[in-house]
Amino acid sequence: MADDKRFLLCIGAPKCGTTWLREYVHAAPCADMGRLGEYQVWDALHLPENARFRVPRPGAAMRLRAALAGALGLPVPADVFRWRLQDDPARYFAYFERLLARPGITLTGDVSPGYNRLPAEMLSRIDREFASRGIEVRAVLLLRDPVERAWSGLRMERRKGRLPEGRSDVEVFRDRYVAGNAPPNTPRYAMSLAALERTFPPERRRVCLYESLFRPESIADLSRWLGIPARPEAGSQRVNAAGAPSALPDGLAEEAAAWFAEDYAATVARLPEARRLWPHAALLEAAG
Repeated sequence: MADDKRFLLCIGAPKCGTTWLREYVHAAPCADMGRLGEYQVWDALHLPENARFRVPRPGAAMRLRAALAGALGLPVPADVFRWRLQDDPARYFAYFERLLARPGITLTGDVSPGYNRLPAEMLSRIDREFASRGIEVRAVLLLRDPVERAWSGLRMERRKGRLPEGRSDVEVFRDRYVAGNAPPNTPRYAMSLAALERTFPPERRRVCLYESLFRPESIADLSRWLGIPARPEAGSQRVNAAGAPSALPDGLAEEAAAWFAEDYAATVARLPEARRLWPHAALLEAAG
C-alpha cells in the first residue's frame, strides 16, 4: 500500500478493552482516530439489533447550524457528523482517507464494539473500499472471559439505569444466560472469529485477550504490528476499567456453562492460552 497507510478496524467485543485500545492508538504521534470514540456506522445500518444507533435525520435548524459550522471551519455537532456517515457510507471512507492525507499520519481507524456481529460479507466490503484507496485494513478482535464480560456488561447497564429496579443483577443474569433470553446483540465469539478469519489473512488480523492485553510485551507486540511507537507504561492507564473477577457471585458461572460453552471452545481452539488466563475456562469441560 502507498506510504503504508493503515486503517485499524476493531470489531469488539464490548467490555473487552476497546476504549483503552482506541485511546492508546490515538495518542501515537503518527495516528489520528478522528473525532468519535465509536463511529457506529455499519452495525447501525446492517444489524437490526443495533438499529438504536441509527441517528435520525437532523431537523432543518440543526442542519443549518452544521452548515454554518462547516463554512467557518468548525466541527459540526457529533450527531450530525455521525448521521452524515450513516446517510452516505461513501463519506465514511472519504473521511478516514482525509485523515491519512495529513502530514505524518499513517494510521487511523474505527473502534466500534457493536461491529462484533457483522458478517464476513460486510467486513469484506469495508476492506475492499479501503484497498481501492490504497489503505490497508488491519482488523483486531478483543476477547475476554465470556462470563466475566457478560457480568461486567450487566453491571454497566445497572449503573446506567437500563435494568429494571425490581430485579437483582443475579436474576437478570440467570434470565439471560441460564434461561436463554439473552439480548439479540449479545456477542458470540465463534461468529466474530469466523467472520474475521474469512475476511482477513493472518498477517492482517489479530485476536487479543483482555486478560493479557495490558502487559508490556503484549503492548509492544501490538504496537509493532500497527506500526506505532510502543508505550508499555500505558497498560496501567486503563479506560473504563471493569471490576475484579471476584465480583461474580459464587456458582453463577457454573449455572450458565451451557450457554457460554461455544464461546470458550471457539477461543481456546485458536488461543490455547485462554484456558489458563480465563477465570472460568473450566466451564468448557463442565459443559462438555
